[in-house]
Amino acid sequence: MKIPDNQFEKLLALQSAQEIKSFLALRSMVPSLQQAGKLRQHLVSTGMAKPLRLGIVHTYTSELLDPWLHFTAALDQLSLNVYHAPYGTTVQEATAGSGLARHKPDLTLLMLTREDLHPALQTPAACINATERQEITEQALQTLGGLVRQFRDTIAGHILVTVLPAQNSPGLGLYDAMAEQSEAQWWNAIKAGIATDLREGLSGVSFLDMDQLVMQVGRDNFFDSRLWYSSVFPFAPDGALAVSSAVTSVAASLLLTKAKVIVVDADNTLWGGVIGEDGMDGIALGPEHPGRAFVDFQKRLLSLQQRGFILALCSKNNPDDLNEVLLNHPHQLLKNEHFAAQRVNWLPKPDNLQSIAEELNLGLDSFVFVDDSDYECSAVRHSLPEVDVVQVPARPTEVPVCLDALARLEIVSLTAEDLEKTAMYAQERMRRTQREQLSNTGGSIDDYLRSLNMTMSVRLDDASSVTRLAQLTQKTNQFNLTTRRYTEKELAGMITSKRFFVYHFSLADNFGNSGIVGLAIVEQSAANTARLDTFLMSCRVIGRMAEQAFLSRIMSNLRARGIEELSADYIPTRKNVLVETFLPDNGFQETGEGSYTTRVDSSAGDPGEDFPITIEGPDQDEHI
Repeated sequence: MKIPDNQFEKLLALQSAQEIKSFLALRSMVPSLQQAGKLRQHLVSTGMAKPLRLGIVHTYTSELLDPWLHFTAALDQLSLNVYHAPYGTTVQEATAGSGLARHKPDLTLLMLTREDLHPALQTPAACINATERQEITEQALQTLGGLVRQFRDTIAGHILVTVLPAQNSPGLGLYDAMAEQSEAQWWNAIKAGIATDLREGLSGVSFLDMDQLVMQVGRDNFFDSRLWYSSVFPFAPDGALAVSSAVTSVAASLLLTKAKVIVVDADNTLWGGVIGEDGMDGIALGPEHPGRAFVDFQKRLLSLQQRGFILALCSKNNPDDLNEVLLNHPHQLLKNEHFAAQRVNWLPKPDNLQSIAEELNLGLDSFVFVDDSDYECSAVRHSLPEVDVVQVPARPTEVPVCLDALARLEIVSLTAEDLEKTAMYAQERMRRTQREQLSNTGGSIDDYLRSLNMTMSVRLDDASSVTRLAQLTQKTNQFNLTTRRYTEKELAGMITSKRFFVYHFSLADNFGNSGIVGLAIVEQSAANTARLDTFLMSCRVIGRMAEQAFLSRIMSNLRARGIEELSADYIPTRKNVLVETFLPDNGFQETGEGSYTTRVDSSAGDPGEDFPITIEGPDQDEHI
């Protein structure tokens, strides 16, 4: 839908990029190029943007995407610097001296067609028998995998692979879904193979399924046959906006501070109406309009939890009234166990958000706050500008998708730790309860730690965990000596290098397993000296002596390798004051501002003897 002049003036009055993006998304509005340019200028004048270096390698025209890419980048608070490879130079760009390599992209976009995977994919699918299809599928996957590996070996940054969808309906028309030789089913199988190969065989590579965008926009609105036949550019304005928005959303999820927590209101957010006034039977929540929209929003929140985001509840309410809904309403999907933290009281919401951040030990810049109230949204924006605020639309029909336009809720990987995150925070609540009970009966911190029966598992150069390890470097800010960020490709290179030792650990106790929560990278600089490049740990396990136990086991392992001296740095940031004294507290001597060293060969005792933790691995000669 085009933007009427009166609506466009409202857009120009908005100060937040997220508000403008949500306004357009909820109303399915597509600006003209002139309007997009004005909005971009408005956004540039109202906020800071993070630089994004985008490289595009293409086998059809890509340059006409530029105005849309610059516009959606501005919506995602990014400043775009784009490089378009010369037309048809796909393989040449995957070399060390190429223009793409010199551009040093944060994100490389591969814009391919089906024929690039295999020439037979331009043949009507109904003409190809099952045996030929299998052969073509295998060859297509091999071709694409080989091409992407060439780029992965030579180009830094994340790689986003796309394949242009068919511009026409299947050759067998409406019967295609029933046909044994269905074109749609075959293509879906090929895409599943692409996704599997990229996920399991390569690091730092994603597949963007453009067919999803076609479904969202509609084929007739996505493609423009006139531009395709005249300029080899397939996209209509709606399609160009959808593709650009997807690309810059992926970039934003990579470059911006990671969102970790979604804090939701209850009344007129999880359900329609006010529980304290309308009662259980009066709130809108169920199979009829408008209650169905709120049920669907709760389904969306559950899906976001499965992406790895933590849910928290913050509501001005009578706790008993609200808890009755969570426990007893037949259509309430979100229960107490789905929330890692709850604040149901009459305190100011900025105060409650700060309290939740302290409980979860997470920074407020990782929070997304969702509320229907103008007043509450304005109060949080004013008091806590680092929090992303999303105001729930007044129309119930728009509520289910109100978070879809938030780029910080997109992900490019999914780990076991992501899936179990809420359960891990619930386990932490149980640990706090046990600590409080011991303290009330005169028990010491040491008594509490020993009562947990902790076991630490330390691994070395574990390539199977590279996705999680890269995620830790990107997300961990507080307990992080240097806050150096590494991509999956960079970490994979360290793991296979004889110069680096990449350690990580997980921690299990009576209440569960933390998953991988600590990382250390050691670079051997000479035969008997090494440097601690990275030492970080998730805040979830702070206060259990895990950091000291991990460091001690690393020192023991290095000593067995003949390392006599270990140097390290502390690089202060706004967020990592927590580790300011970690090195001197653990035997390192300062040699200069922020630089430290310690003797490894003089370390005494076996790691584990001095800690209330049983430590397993790595073997002294392990180097996977």
